[in-house]
Parts: sequence; structure tokens; C-alpha cells
Amino acid sequence: MIKANWLAGLLALALFSHAQYQGWSLFDREAGAQTARVAGTAGRGYHK
Repeated sequence: MIKANWLAGLLALALFSHAQYQGWSLFDREAGAQTARVAGTAGRGYHK
């Protein structure tokens, strides 16, 4: 079972790496929304 998990993880990593290399932006929509949201809250972004 552990070997199957390793294999699935490696295949997923290989697919993601290949997609990034080809220029496919799998998270383009989410990244754009995250950038806009962070820019709006930059003044109060960090606190302990």
C-alpha cells in the first residue's frame, strides 16, 4: 500500500511539473483572486 501511495504521489508530481513546464497554469484563476485579496489587506496583514 505504501508503494502505491509513493507511485501515486510521484505520478501527480510528474504531471504537475510537466504542466508547469508546458506553461499550463492549473491555478491561474485562484492565484489571481489571491493576489487581489492580499493587495486589499496589505495594511493589516501581519500580526502575532
